[in-house]
Amino acid sequence: MARVLIIDDEEHIRSTLKSALERRSHECVTAEDLKQGKQFYKAGFDILFLDVMLPDGNGIQLLTEILQENPEQLVVMISGHADITTAINAIKIGAYDFIEKPLSLDRILITIENALQKENLKTENKRLTTLVYGSLIGESQNILKLKQDIAKSASRTTRFLIAGENGTGKELVAHMIHSHSQFAEGPFVAVNCAALPSELVESELFGHTVGAFTGASKARKGKFLEADNGTIFLDEISEMPLEAQAKILRAIETKTIISVGSDKEQKVQCNIIAASNKDLLKLVAEGKFREDLLYRLNVVKFEIPPLRKRKDDIVLLADYFLQSFAYETKSTVKKLTPEAKLYLEAFDYPGNIRELKNLMERINIYCDSDIIRREDITEILPYVPKVQTTNLKDAVASFEKQQIETSINRHNGNISKAAKELGLERSHLYKKMKKLGIE
Repeated sequence: MARVLIIDDEEHIRSTLKSALERRSHECVTAEDLKQGKQFYKAGFDILFLDVMLPDGNGIQLLTEILQENPEQLVVMISGHADITTAINAIKIGAYDFIEKPLSLDRILITIENALQKENLKTENKRLTTLVYGSLIGESQNILKLKQDIAKSASRTTRFLIAGENGTGKELVAHMIHSHSQFAEGPFVAVNCAALPSELVESELFGHTVGAFTGASKARKGKFLEADNGTIFLDEISEMPLEAQAKILRAIETKTIISVGSDKEQKVQCNIIAASNKDLLKLVAEGKFREDLLYRLNVVKFEIPPLRKRKDDIVLLADYFLQSFAYETKSTVKKLTPEAKLYLEAFDYPGNIRELKNLMERINIYCDSDIIRREDITEILPYVPKVQTTNLKDAVASFEKQQIETSINRHNGNISKAAKELGLERSHLYKKMKKLGIE
């Protein structure tokens, strides 16, 4: 079913199309001139049919206005008087199609069907991209700020440092930086520095010539050249040997690399994103990391908060993982009960998002029902949250306060929605809030 807006001054066209489309379960709204069309078009229609000549103005002007505000909007121009120049101009501006009058109902229906298929393909494309690269899921303040900072700074420099605990999503953030950068169309090359054998680090990063060392029977480009006009992501850079750090510093400063066994410089331009779960300043003080390299990399630094500091995002992430697993297995999306959500929010997740994803995958496998209860979680994760209190009464009060505050924050202070989620009457929730000292 599509939501269709028809803007045309001929009443019989509007009424005929409206009746025909509604008989086929489409939702149809009509407007007789530009003034009415401007009132309606922002209401979120799947496709618009817009006449070129209207009593109070030119439809081409409205087409331009619509696409300036929403470039993704599908607009089909219709006319009984337009020439080929008008049609070409409309398509150049961004019209999805151009149909001449008298209108054919079959042509209209085929156009709607094709437009919906196009939108479905775009949606599917976005979903597949998300499944491959993931997306920074979250609505907590620190995550929203992180997204804003990436969008603001990623195109303004080529050197970035990402700090965060294991499992927080450092490579995901690196992909986001890449997609917002000036080299977004180029390759993204990830290097796990901790997994590189020390004797092969330089060869892996900068490549080698034939015969550069025993066993070098073929020349190799190396990761930096592979990332040319793209992004190289150096994960766990704290594990990089000092000698290799010096070579990376030189590559940053000169924008050139020299392959092992060669004396020829090769130019490279790319984003260089480094990430670490360790305190690099502390490693500098201990003589384990080059200070000059740290400051070269640390042009823009992104700190990824651990999951325990973004509790509001736990349920959002859990639901996202359940949807992803259902899509991969072509099964029904499992839903969490309010009690299950509260239980999930009570943990600190030392393994961060990676641990939560693993937990949701196991629950998705072992829970036979489409509804996930608290008991389903405790069977897989059978421990209760730690609460630093002196007795059971205080522990219960502390737990209740935490869950109530989390729910209220998630619903932006809407007490009715929070009460519904918590399974309480609104008046009962107010009483609890007063008793627990929640403003």
